Amino acid sequence: MRVFLPPGHARHDPDRIVGSGMAARPYFERPGRVEALLRALRAKGLAAEAPRDHGTAPIAAVHDAGYLAFLERAYEEWRAQPGREYDLAVRPNAFAVRPLHRRPTNIAGLAGWYLSGHGAPVLEHSWSAALSSAHAAIDAADAVLGGDPQAYALTRPPGHHAHADLAGGFCFLNNAAIAAERLRQGGVARVGILDIDVHHGNGTQAIFYEREDVHFVSVHSDPAGLYPFYAGYADEVGAGHGTALNLNIPLPAGATDSLWLDAVERGLDAYVGIDTLVVSLGFDAQRGDPTANLAVTADGFRGAGQRIAALGLPTVLIQEGGYLIETLEANLAAFLDGFFGARATQTQPLEATP
Repeated sequence: MRVFLPPGHARHDPDRIVGSGMAARPYFERPGRVEALLRALRAKGLAAEAPRDHGTAPIAAVHDAGYLAFLERAYEEWRAQPGREYDLAVRPNAFAVRPLHRRPTNIAGLAGWYLSGHGAPVLEHSWSAALSSAHAAIDAADAVLGGDPQAYALTRPPGHHAHADLAGGFCFLNNAAIAAERLRQGGVARVGILDIDVHHGNGTQAIFYEREDVHFVSVHSDPAGLYPFYAGYADEVGAGHGTALNLNIPLPAGATDSLWLDAVERGLDAYVGIDTLVVSLGFDAQRGDPTANLAVTADGFRGAGQRIAALGLPTVLIQEGGYLIETLEANLAAFLDGFFGARATQTQPLEATP
């Protein structure tokens, strides 16, 4: 399996997050996450390669041009404002309630227009890291288009909370959506996206909600009690041409392996006529994850890998969350054990019967 890793990801390294009723708390989406995941890959003999530079054209197929321009220029414009020397991270203090439809021009107003909260601060290297992460997702999609049965983009920052024109929840560019769109433009008739991150993939859902060529399924903790709060409910089923092609399976807090795997299986059973699968691979359903409230273990992730591989589809794995760093190596190893074990079973020739 080819693995693609954005080389500049570590330069995007916020130290704190502001909000949730607290002045500041640790920012859990840190470079050390990638190092833990790489250890699991190396143990299986898998080496990561840097992605090619694809520019912004394939990203603009998913994201709004004004939003991309904001991400590219926000830090420099923010830094140029008077009084910014005390904190150079782009963090909004006024938010656009979207029924107010006037897009401002001032950088402070644009920050509130394009950043949905304090969970995606823009720093000096945030744009380059997000761009390289998206390029890794594109290369993984291209590998599968080229005939590889699976490929893995170890994307950081993650992406599934990013809308076409809105950042949030550690996410700037929606890597899974970019990969799915790349597959579509490469000739795949119908793409399935399975999101098993503990947080609902609200950005991915919004991007494909009215489309019939991408079928989105998300297994996550009930958003009534966990970010992103405002989307991810079972009655969100798609609209227009995408009606009945959006499936949300919210789970109660504390759900363990058996309930979670039942939901994953239900989600996989819902796919009809898809040709290629994109997996938003989050490990934050892990028991004790500091951002979440489920109780999945490595055994659960192993079972998910088995069930996903059993579909027998070309598969693009896109890394999303997982913030209990000491469990990430074991969880990725378990997922890959399940995934490759099921794939090996599929390729074994049947024994002749006497």
